[in-house]
This record gives sequence, C-alpha cells and structure tokens, in this order.
Amino acid sequence: MSRSIQLRKAEMDVSTVAGGNLIIRNKVPLGKCPDNLCEWLHSNADKFGEKAFLRQRNPEGAWHSLSFAETLSKVNQISNRLVEMELDESRPIAILAENSINFALTQLAAMQIGLAVTPISFAYSAVSQTGGHIKHILDVSEASVLVMSDADLHMPKLMQWELGDLRLYAFSNSEKYSEVQPFENLFAEEAKLSPAAQKRFDAVRPETLGKVQFTSGSTNLPKGVKVTHHMMTSNQVGIGQMWPFVGEAEVIIDWLPWNHTFGGNFVSNMMLMHGGTFHIDNGNPTPLGLEKTIANIKEVLPTIYFSVPRGYTALCAKMKVDEELKQAFFKNLKFIFTAAAALDQVTFNSLKKMSVEVRGDEIPFFAGWGTTETAPDATLVYWPMLDERVIGLPIPGVEIKMTPDPSGKTELRVRGACISSGYINNPEATSAAFDEEGFYKTQDGGKFLDPDNPEAGLLFDGRTAEDFKLNSGTWVFNSGLRNSINALGQPFMLEVVVAAPNRPFLAGMVFTNIPVLRNKFEAAAAKHAENDEFLQNAEIVDFFRDVFQQHNSTHKGSSTRFERFTLLSEAPRIDKNETTDKGYINQMAVLKQREDIVEKLYAETLPDDVWEVNNS
Repeated sequence: MSRSIQLRKAEMDVSTVAGGNLIIRNKVPLGKCPDNLCEWLHSNADKFGEKAFLRQRNPEGAWHSLSFAETLSKVNQISNRLVEMELDESRPIAILAENSINFALTQLAAMQIGLAVTPISFAYSAVSQTGGHIKHILDVSEASVLVMSDADLHMPKLMQWELGDLRLYAFSNSEKYSEVQPFENLFAEEAKLSPAAQKRFDAVRPETLGKVQFTSGSTNLPKGVKVTHHMMTSNQVGIGQMWPFVGEAEVIIDWLPWNHTFGGNFVSNMMLMHGGTFHIDNGNPTPLGLEKTIANIKEVLPTIYFSVPRGYTALCAKMKVDEELKQAFFKNLKFIFTAAAALDQVTFNSLKKMSVEVRGDEIPFFAGWGTTETAPDATLVYWPMLDERVIGLPIPGVEIKMTPDPSGKTELRVRGACISSGYINNPEATSAAFDEEGFYKTQDGGKFLDPDNPEAGLLFDGRTAEDFKLNSGTWVFNSGLRNSINALGQPFMLEVVVAAPNRPFLAGMVFTNIPVLRNKFEAAAAKHAENDEFLQNAEIVDFFRDVFQQHNSTHKGSSTRFERFTLLSEAPRIDKNETTDKGYINQMAVLKQREDIVEKLYAETLPDDVWEVNNS
C-alpha cells in the first residue's frame, strides 16, 4: 500500500556578493513563531488531552505512557517547585541522564518558566573513567541544580569534586547519599501553574535562553552554546513549512540522545510542536542495543524514522534476514530522515528496494545539515532525493553564505532566526565564531551537487578544520580519505586517523575492531592472546595493507595516497578528548595525544609495528 506524500519543489534565491561569496535563501518567508517553546505543550494538552505523548519501557518491559494532559500537569508541578526554590535565573539546571520521561518533564518545566537547561551526555559518566567532561560542563555553565538518573552511577564521579552550592536530585538511589534529594521532591502539589510561575511563563521572550547545549567536542573541548526559545521554535516552524505532511498522527520510536541537538531539538521539538507520540527507544544501533531497537520497531510501527547512517546500515542488514522487521519498519512509514554524515549508496539503494516490496513504492529519503549552533537545522531536503549525499537547501528564516576557504574548498556560513549568538562564559570563542557580517562560521565545507542547477541541493564537503598541508604545501582533505578507508575496512576497523600535518607523506593510524577481527582470523586469534601481538600477525597486517592498496589504486597523488600505516589496539579515549560521546574521532587530539606513534610512522628505520603500504 502506498504511503505517498506530496513534496515541494526546491526554490531558492541565489546571489553573488563581494569577495566571490554566494548567498542562498529560501524564497518562503518564515511563519509566525510562539515566544515560549512550551506554548505548544499547553495548546496540545487542550487539543489532544488524553492522547499519549511520551512513552517508555518500565523495568518489566511494558510501555509506560503520559498523555499530553498528564505531561502538562507534571511539568507544571515541577515549575511551581522551581519557582518556590528562588533559583538564580542566570544559572541553568543541568540534567545528567539517559533519555526518559523524567528527563523530558524536568527540561520542559525549567524552560517554560524561563530557566535554561544544560543536558549533559550520559556517556560522560557511564563511559568515561574520570568524568572530567562533567566537571568542565558544570564549571562553564555555572549550573545551580543537577538532576541525575541513578545516583549510584553518577555520584562516584561527582564526589571527586567540590560542588559548592549545586543542589542534587536523582531519579533513583538518592536515599544512599545525604547530599542528594529524591526527584519526587521537585513536584509541588498544585498541577496548574501558580501565579508566580504563570508570571514567569508569560515573561519568556523569543530571546530567552532555553538551553545551554554543549557541542560534541569533535575538534576541541565542548563549548556551551546559547540556545534561545526562538532558535528552537523558528527551526520547527521553518521545517514544518517545508514538510507540511508532518502532523498530529505521527508515531515515532527514537534513541537519539537528548543532550545532542539532533535528538534533543530536531526530533523532540517536532513531536512537541505537532502533537505526535514519542516512544523513547531503550536501544540504539550498537551490537548491544540493536535487538532492543528492533523489538521496539516491530511493536511501535513508526510513521517517521530518524537516525544516523550507521543506524540505517545496521537495520538494513537485519531487515535482509528478518521479514517481520522489514514489514514493521515500512508498514506505516511516511519517510526516512538521516543526518550527521552521508548515507552509503548500498544502504540507500537497499532500503529503497525493500520499501517497494512492502509499500509498493519507494520510500522518500530526506536529509539535513546543521550544528548545535543552528538549533540544529540549517538545510533540509524536501523534494524527491535521488542522490544520498545531498544535505538540502536553507529552510525559511536561514541564509547561507558560501565562502571560499584557503584550502580551495567552500565554507558554509549561516545567519538567521535559528542561529546562536555564541557561547556561554566564553567571549573569545564567541568572537571567533562569527564573521564581520554576523554569519556563523561552521568550518564545514559544502558545494552544489550541480553547479549549474543550485536547486538540486548542497553536498557536505568535509570539515575544513581537519584539513591540513603536507610539508610540500599540498592540501590534504581529511574527510574524503577517511571515508574511503572506512568504506573499504568495515567492519574490521572503527576509524582511521590520517597523519600528519607538515610531514612528507600520508600515513594511517587504524583503530581496529578487535572482536570482529578475532572472529574472522580464528587461527591467529588462538595463537595470540595479547591484542598487540595479534595485530602484528602477518594475516592481519596483510588484510589492512590490502585495504590501503585498494584505496591507493584510485588515489595516485601525494595528498591522497598512503605510504605507511599502523594498527592500534587501544580504543580512542573520551577522557583525552580523542572521541566524542557520539563516537566521532577528534583527529587532531589523537595526533597530539599519540605523538610517539606519529613519530614512529615517520621514522627513518621502520619500527616493528609500522608497515609500508607497498611492500613489493
């Protein structure tokens, strides 16, 4: 059965200005936006009442639901208590928790009365050994309250530091710590806004800070982005103008973490605006979480699905052998949305083919691009997408300046309604982030799919901040090289780091996927218990040498051809800022933290754990 939706035609104003810059604007003017993001919650509680808004699995595995009316009542209770606490309005409320109904209630309750929230990545506690990023975020944001999930999980990190007047609350196990109050203490008795809370609600203006949302730290330590109510509401209004087919009937299941702008703003605010039902996915596209995600999809039957490319790759592989999953995934689906990186052509084509088998026609694929500083959506695909690399065109209220970069690429710079004014307590970073015309400098490269037809859309062209020069002065475009090696080496590698600035040639530092390699090379695995010895086995070395040789066969120049490589047994370390909580590798941090390995790669005499790509 077809689930076809009516798509718009892409129409842009494109003009050339001084310095060879191009300005791209959507021809559609931005629609009216509410002053307070949470006006949508109030209107939906009136409109939809007992319709389910938020759903999550309880410890027994059953779905626990809150209707729009119930959500509003609980949000109002927390808002009333927060007003009674007479908190400093300039200091945000921090939340350290995985996605949950309690997380959503806390966030909405604070924002609707003009208090900003600072969501902290759950991985900074659950994965990190030191929790250093938590301390960094608390210090920079100057949070007055920290609401956490499990006190047993988070308090060992927090107790390392002097926390001053920070008030602590926990969803569970608060009774074990004298300084931690139970989450239930944040609920006042009255389920309607008190006069004082209503006054605070009415005082929220478009420029009121809604969140201090920290960047993922892919090139440096996380920075606290100022995210206003208008940034979030204008983003959703602009998206809604391009996607008029999104409405109150939407049912989603989503795992994207709310401390990030994709899950926390793009997806969550879309359901808040339109009145859809949000199922919180307790899984994710990892080997450990995928089976939960699959079970949830089979039960929920989503109408829209949001994910990153690796999520679709994992689901696609499962759908090829699980007919029930394939039928459930596509049965009610209107469209698929992907962001954060380019979807590979094989997965793109496979999903389209499977959608025809279930629906009778091809599922529309949409994509977008943006950053934490753009709340997050700056560009969007809203026309039939034929090339999986397209990231869209500006939404209403956004203009993009395409500025020539010294590397020869074109940087995408953004100005408009959804763009942040800068970073909290960081005037230097704020000053450096904007050009003289007020455009935010994303440091992301972009180009037209078809230079003669701009309305065919933009392509992402890598991070200009990660590009570098060899000592010959030749530019190296990092992302394209990494994408090539990753495509050839998956799933036996986690990532490759390209070395190194101001060196005579390129070398590769491979973060290996040791469990998968041991399954493939069973004899070598049995022979070598130690990972370092296993990675020096000739079979393993030859396998990765072949990956680099395949790459080199189509990349002949000095700025694209790898001469040497090494295999790393130690995973990238979040505490050293080598990786973000999203798994994105901070290339420059790895090169800095592992300088001894870089030196080995360029040694005159080849060390035992460095190999030449061409060993003939």
